[in-house]
Amino acid sequence: MYRAGLASILSQLAREDAQVVENFVLDAPKTKLFLQKVTEMGVADSLLLITDQLDDNLVLSSRNLPNVLVLEVAEADPVSLIRYQNVILTRKAVGNSRDAGMNAPQTARPRRKQRREIRNA
Repeated sequence: MYRAGLASILSQLAREDAQVVENFVLDAPKTKLFLQKVTEMGVADSLLLITDQLDDNLVLSSRNLPNVLVLEVAEADPVSLIRYQNVILTRKAVGNSRDAGMNAPQTARPRRKQRREIRNA
């Protein structure tokens, strides 16, 4: 159920609201550089940035901003995906979410009843 909800939200964001970028890399751990790059992308309000792999410069430059959250794709949760007004995904993060099965909900297999042979002794 959880995976299906997450997959549904991610696919809806990828189709409509989220911006998909090739990569999101900063040269230095400066909040000013992060804000400059985000402003160039047209983001003014709260932001959720989902990457395939966390970069130290990215984490350090965004941690002082109250309305910004940077996550790896494996750490994404439905509440964060809905809470933030702007979502930016890296292309590799979208690919990793599909490879990890996040976009394809898994169904549970029914348990097989084990048959026990009754042996007459």
